[in-house]
Amino acid sequence: MRNKVLIVSFSFEQEEEAFQVLRDGGYEPVLLAAKDRAGYTEDDFIAYWNGLSDKPAGILMGADIALGEKFAGQAEGLRAISLNCAGYDHLDLAAFQKANITVCNVPRQNYDAVADFTWGLILSLMRRIVEGDRAIRSGKWCEGVERGMAVSKKTIGIIGFGAIGQAVAKRATGFDMNILVSSTSRKPEPALKYNASYTDREALFREADIIVPTCPHVPETHHMINKDTIALMKRSAVVVNPSRGGIIDTQALYDALKSRRIAGAALDVYEEEPLYESRLFELDNVVLTPHMGGLADREIHNVAMQSAYNMVSLLDGKTTGSEIIGGSI
Repeated sequence: MRNKVLIVSFSFEQEEEAFQVLRDGGYEPVLLAAKDRAGYTEDDFIAYWNGLSDKPAGILMGADIALGEKFAGQAEGLRAISLNCAGYDHLDLAAFQKANITVCNVPRQNYDAVADFTWGLILSLMRRIVEGDRAIRSGKWCEGVERGMAVSKKTIGIIGFGAIGQAVAKRATGFDMNILVSSTSRKPEPALKYNASYTDREALFREADIIVPTCPHVPETHHMINKDTIALMKRSAVVVNPSRGGIIDTQALYDALKSRRIAGAALDVYEEEPLYESRLFELDNVVLTPHMGGLADREIHNVAMQSAYNMVSLLDGKTTGSEIIGGSI
């Protein structure tokens, strides 16, 4: 029926108030729960969709299922997708544009949460907090973690200087850091605000002690961190990635970490998600987390509420201001 919205987002599942926004707007939520779609591929999702007797007019979804031309080309009755997140590289936008399906996201809502988490990764990696926890739980006290890496007064290199990049820089000022930025925009105001210096990407790779990409995953940034760029880095450098997995060539990073070509890495995102198996699990100089950077309580709520309001607006034929692609709905 035209008034149903399919929910495909674990973080949205937790927010009853956001479900009520849909109901108040005249739309019935239909939940495909995370526990019921674990490991879903696009083919699995298509099979589920085809099994629905009443096709929803909208899908409210996160980023854990990649959808492309195969689904978009046969998504009977679908008018809009409201993303419960900012990222959209898991969707083939051209395919949904061709199918006349509007897609919108929720930008600039959880950048503080991601920046906070980025600094948690930096500190956990460089001060060996995770290893220290493991040591004390196993009765070793500080054995194996006697020497960490200082964080304050180091040079941090931030690639991309949007909301998240600026929030990371803001926190870096409290650590008295030298802040280098590689960005296509080079706007003077944020650089002045955070006492950051713009530089080219090669110089950033050479000079930074901590390298943090906060840029989107687009063709120009795909495998931006690779064998050649890692070769430019200091042996004491660390890579911290809170953005998108495809920015890093995972095999090249694994080789560099295993050979100690660089000191370490902390990753919240991966080329393939969810990550159930990886050679990275063998290494003791990498911290791994399950794409949880934006999942703080306040931000989960705010993003869910906005994605619900966006869904109602789109299905009511209104604009949201955050359309990525627009169809005639």
